[in-house]
Amino acid sequence: MQLTGKTAVITGAGRGLGRAIALAYAREGAAVVAAARSTDEIAETVWLIEELGQRGLAVQVDIRDKAQINNLVTQALTITGRVDVLVNSAGVGLRLPFEETPEHLWDLAFDTLLKGMYLVTQQFLPYFIAQSNGNIINIGAPLERIAVPGFAAYCAAKYGVEGLTRVLAKEVRRYGINVNVLHPGGFVATRMVRETVPEARQGLLPADSMDSAAIALAAQGPRGRTGQVIDARRWGQD
Repeated sequence: MQLTGKTAVITGAGRGLGRAIALAYAREGAAVVAAARSTDEIAETVWLIEELGQRGLAVQVDIRDKAQINNLVTQALTITGRVDVLVNSAGVGLRLPFEETPEHLWDLAFDTLLKGMYLVTQQFLPYFIAQSNGNIINIGAPLERIAVPGFAAYCAAKYGVEGLTRVLAKEVRRYGINVNVLHPGGFVATRMVRETVPEARQGLLPADSMDSAAIALAAQGPRGRTGQVIDARRWGQD
């Protein structure tokens, strides 16, 4: 198993892509910290992880709140004393015409998709630096596919995720830390997609479509593939 002995923290692990990656990591031998706002959903994720024979920990956290993130870090370190992988998968669905998007919903999209990623990553980064290794995987979106009316806030925030990832990868490479964006390459059959893109009924990708790429990126050693935006559909082709 590729992730035996590693501990992974996954935000947005209550359902969808986050849960799928959490279970994929558990199948590969990792201990998994499942973080999200919904206690019921992350409890179920951890139950599924334990059914696979691996250690799991559910931590309720709103990634817009620094105090809650500090608690997440503290709790995560109780499992094995270290964290090897961070997956920023927390998301929010928003589809409104630009001129109809109120400021509070614009802020919600950016605070969850971009600022939340910044806050979580910044809190875990000192531990990766001290270990001289670590893999940070930021869940992105196939922006060329979703640059359609109604997704202005969502797309803008996800472009920010890509920009932050590219710069951070250069800043921390000297510490043996890899930072990448991973996206599914299309719409995935998640509740968020069904609610915001109801017209996309055909050709939806399964929630586990990113598992192989997510596992490979998490298993990388220091100075591996970094600073890249990776389409999971093309994994192994380039």
